Amino acid sequence: MEITRRTALRGAVASLGMSAVAPRYCLAHGTLPSPGAIRLSNGFRVHCLSNDTGYVLATLVLRSESIVHDGLAHLCEHTSCSGAAGGMSSADVVRMFKDYVQVSNASTEQGALKWHASFLPKYLPQVIELLAAVSLGQTFDTETVTAQSRVVLQELYLEKYDPVTVAQGKFDRELFGKSHPYARDTVDAEIAKSKTPIPKLVEELRTFAAALRLPANMDLFLVGSVELGDVERLVQTHFGKYAFAQGPLLQLPQVAVTKSYKGLTEKSFELAGPMTDVKIAWNTGACVASNEARVLLALSEYLYTALFDDLREKDGDSYTPEVSFDPDSCSGIFRIGIASSKDPKKLEKRVFEVVDRLKSDIDDRELARIRDRVELKRRTESRDNQALLARLMDRTLYGASVDDLAVETVTRDEMLDAARRYLPSHRNAYVRLALKGQ
Repeated sequence: MEITRRTALRGAVASLGMSAVAPRYCLAHGTLPSPGAIRLSNGFRVHCLSNDTGYVLATLVLRSESIVHDGLAHLCEHTSCSGAAGGMSSADVVRMFKDYVQVSNASTEQGALKWHASFLPKYLPQVIELLAAVSLGQTFDTETVTAQSRVVLQELYLEKYDPVTVAQGKFDRELFGKSHPYARDTVDAEIAKSKTPIPKLVEELRTFAAALRLPANMDLFLVGSVELGDVERLVQTHFGKYAFAQGPLLQLPQVAVTKSYKGLTEKSFELAGPMTDVKIAWNTGACVASNEARVLLALSEYLYTALFDDLREKDGDSYTPEVSFDPDSCSGIFRIGIASSKDPKKLEKRVFEVVDRLKSDIDDRELARIRDRVELKRRTESRDNQALLARLMDRTLYGASVDDLAVETVTRDEMLDAARRYLPSHRNAYVRLALKGQ
């Protein structure tokens, strides 16, 4: 799945009745310290990881089964960054973002709205106030809705008429299935919503937001130079004033394991001939909480080295191949990406010649190197607030983080078995997209 605005929410917990104390991680191999936690009487939860990095990263997550790509959530996201909220005018909101949030963004996913902020610790009071206002106190003034509906419309037109995005959509529908939230095409519906007459659109947004103000469906994550006591006082003041409200989360269906081959070829106006971008992917069915996930993650690292050595170092057929294993709550996707000037069909065949070799031989020395690279990654990320925030969110919201998978415990025999079970042969059980330059 491509990481874009339209990336769907990767998972959901079974119940909103969870405690806000530090969660019991089922995969406790990472270096993340136990975070401090707060739960307000209205159900709002805070997860705070303090350190001395000198800055703060924050993400506020609102989850609901009502947040789907019908256009309203996307518009709600855009207007929240510039519209009147919490007793402040639209000009006040814009000024506060400029004065107190050094980097800000918001995103819409299938099942979630997220607000992101990076700021200096001295601005914590203003940022907490601002996040509470824009998430729970939007008023949808006509001027802001008018302007932002035009912005959203332009964004959607760029998406609808970008050939690479269109090609990726075809690829995703083959990989996930046409009806799955990860691949459902909703651009036309969102365009139509953005064209709704403004008075009607304002009323629809206000009704939508009123049903979405669910403090018990919200989690605030803070990583950096903050103190839990200060955070508790501020969230109680600004988020605690809203009444308890709770609703169901979006439940994502399981993605079917890829069983057959599908080859797609599309034009790319971003590439010049003879360049081709080849994407290959399949769903293994091994979700993030499965034991196989850790083995497949190690296998993806091993396959990357094998493809790099063959396609780049030996044959010069590729600049740099990309290999990843991306497990979540409903799928476990293996991905290969290669940019090359070679014929894509010949390149595809060459890739699976390398893949097939892994089914008969795994080098213990390379497996040891993978363990060392994983250890280095964990150590370098131990003071990387972005990595820490992502891991904290995954553990809390989805029950597990891919960064916690115990790759260092994978044995040669486990990897051989996984290669034979989960790696397909040429033109068998995977989706291929060849984007050809003009």
